[in-house]
Amino acid sequence: MWGPNVGKNLALEVSGQVFLRYPIKTKLVTQDDKLADIIREFVLPYYQAGDIVVFSERMVAITQGRLIHESTIKPSGWSKILIKFVKKWPNDPGFRNAKKMQVVINIVGLPRVLLAAVVSALTKPLGIHGLFYRLCGHGVSEIDGFAPGTIPPYDQYAVLGPENPSQVCNDLVREFNFECAIVDANNIDVAILGASHNLSITLSDLKKSFIDNPIGQGLEQTPICLVRKQNKK
Repeated sequence: MWGPNVGKNLALEVSGQVFLRYPIKTKLVTQDDKLADIIREFVLPYYQAGDIVVFSERMVAITQGRLIHESTIKPSGWSKILIKFVKKWPNDPGFRNAKKMQVVINIVGLPRVLLAAVVSALTKPLGIHGLFYRLCGHGVSEIDGFAPGTIPPYDQYAVLGPENPSQVCNDLVREFNFECAIVDANNIDVAILGASHNLSITLSDLKKSFIDNPIGQGLEQTPICLVRKQNKK
């Protein structure tokens, strides 16, 4: 059996249950690929009954063609101003990128972005966080791109969140009869964007099992993870 990505642990205990998280290396997934074909080629050879198949939201979104090339994004003066007020995270620019912020403005509209930014700035000293993304809506928190370590050519793209993630998962259940979920995991937070109706663990426990982001969404090229419950001795 293969091991974890560099700097990650294979096993993690959550709510008294030990989960083994096996990252699956794939080819470079493109918008011309079908998710079902990726599963057949790279997942099924390792899958065991009871495994939860977890997909990175970026990979699913890429197969749906949810890509915007940087050459089509023209940062405005407002995008350049707004990024100055975005929190900087270690090894992750987040939205401190004018082109990425411009994508948000293009999707949501400048008035709503400005309102979200003002409300966020006023409430942050009160310990209230995340209002910018909630007020913007439209899946803004799921927008990815322009992060260091992203595998080419996707370092040149903004990637929007996947469409209908829960429906995607339930469609896969009908085809492959396994449990699955789509997660947005990074070094800041974890969000479960969609899960199949037959998931055998709580969404809270699934989220906790990805708190250290065992999926490699960059040069590791492991955008899928098998989560396996370890039998108690």
